[in-house]
Amino acid sequence: MQNNPLNDLVLYRQKFTSDLIDQPTIASMLQLKPTQMSSMLSYIFGEKGGEKVSILNLITGGLGRTSYVGSYAYDWDVMIECEKIVTIVDAQWQGAAIGATDVPGINGTPITIWTAEKFWETGAILEFDDKDYTARVMSSPYQDGHYWVSVLQVADGQAESYIPPSLLAKGCQLSKLGTAYEEGSEEGDIITYQSPTKLRNYLTTMRIKWDITGSAYDSVMIIEMKNPTTGQKTKLWADYQEWRAMRQWYKQTERQLVYDKCTVRKDGTVMIKGSTGYPIYRGAGLLQQMAPSNRRYYTTLTASMIREFLLDLSYNIRGMGDRKYVGLTGEMGLMEFDRVLRAEASALGVTIIAGAQFITGTGQNLTLGGQFTTYKMLNGIELTLKHFPVYDDLDHNRKLHPVTGKPLESYRITFLDVGMRDGEANITKVARSKDREMVMWAEAGSFVPGLGFAHDKNLVRSNGKDKATIHILGEIGIWMKDPTTSGELICDAEL
Repeated sequence: MQNNPLNDLVLYRQKFTSDLIDQPTIASMLQLKPTQMSSMLSYIFGEKGGEKVSILNLITGGLGRTSYVGSYAYDWDVMIECEKIVTIVDAQWQGAAIGATDVPGINGTPITIWTAEKFWETGAILEFDDKDYTARVMSSPYQDGHYWVSVLQVADGQAESYIPPSLLAKGCQLSKLGTAYEEGSEEGDIITYQSPTKLRNYLTTMRIKWDITGSAYDSVMIIEMKNPTTGQKTKLWADYQEWRAMRQWYKQTERQLVYDKCTVRKDGTVMIKGSTGYPIYRGAGLLQQMAPSNRRYYTTLTASMIREFLLDLSYNIRGMGDRKYVGLTGEMGLMEFDRVLRAEASALGVTIIAGAQFITGTGQNLTLGGQFTTYKMLNGIELTLKHFPVYDDLDHNRKLHPVTGKPLESYRITFLDVGMRDGEANITKVARSKDREMVMWAEAGSFVPGLGFAHDKNLVRSNGKDKATIHILGEIGIWMKDPTTSGELICDAEL
């Protein structure tokens, strides 16, 4: 037995014997139960011991949060509830352009404005960019060429009140505050509608392969995983090369789920082609899917910055329920986060819950918990911070902090809205089908992994080499259904 470097992953090394021939390898298990095996491997590589190379896979596919879309592209609608803001195209007072020293609207005199859209009716109260100033729509807007004309009156009813000319300039904006009508009126404001925003993303076809020689195939590893909560054990076996390849596969797909950038252009064409001549579809990763306005930069992290940022993000979540966030960050982000929250926890009204397990449950009934610290903040916002090794990897994050010398990416904190929307997870792993989520097969030579060596001239093999080649293919991606509710704080230290 080797010394175990992987904590709860116990590795045994022994000779291949006949009583193990019929035991399933990772490859054959994936062929029999691809969905269950993919979830189990996400669990192993995401949670146990020193592996921890598949955290994002774990909190999506590992928890059964995988969507199957049946195509290389998938569309979805996002309804962003927001009040319509209308831009002023032109404005006049007393039949003329408004000058800088004018007092438009004084003594109840009418103000005429032009807008590109009609979003109100008689009786609507409109507020200007400065909310202290409001005006009432006095008659039904009418069309004048490409624009709509509205006649307004200062809404506070005071003779000396007027609207500052700077608020009526071209490009200034109006929003609807409410309505006001007289006794016995028969008019009413109109209801405005908005169509959902349709988004489209693509799956990325990822592949790796490796060779196993006939001599190397004699040696296998038994990997025993023990759930620290239930004591249940799960055993998978494969040779060391296969285990390393599986680890590399999960580490590589984890990076791509985060950093992939879509290769499909606005007109639907793809410029990059593979050796077969077919286009290479590459879907947008997690970071590219986030709304750009939800990405902010800091030099020194503060508690108020974290609190206000999460509050801003949570404003985009409809209703007050299920404001749950997982914060993915590197070692330095954990240190910064701990520093500011410990200093101001009491001032922020933060409740700290520590010591719970990250994963509870058994089999496919796994629940996301908090093996690390969970912060329950005001307004029902709950943040669970999780170390994300992808951000610490020096091989891939070579821009360093000028003071600490650690990767700048290690300071990145990615806040993911992992709540449920109408019974569906906001962030899921996505695949073309259950069978295409992770395909694994052998190109046989002198032996077939899991079945052993050929001893019959009638056994047909694909080549005459004393080896086998194993292939893994996945047509997968990450799906952020509402891109407005997740965001990032990024360290902006000068290089």
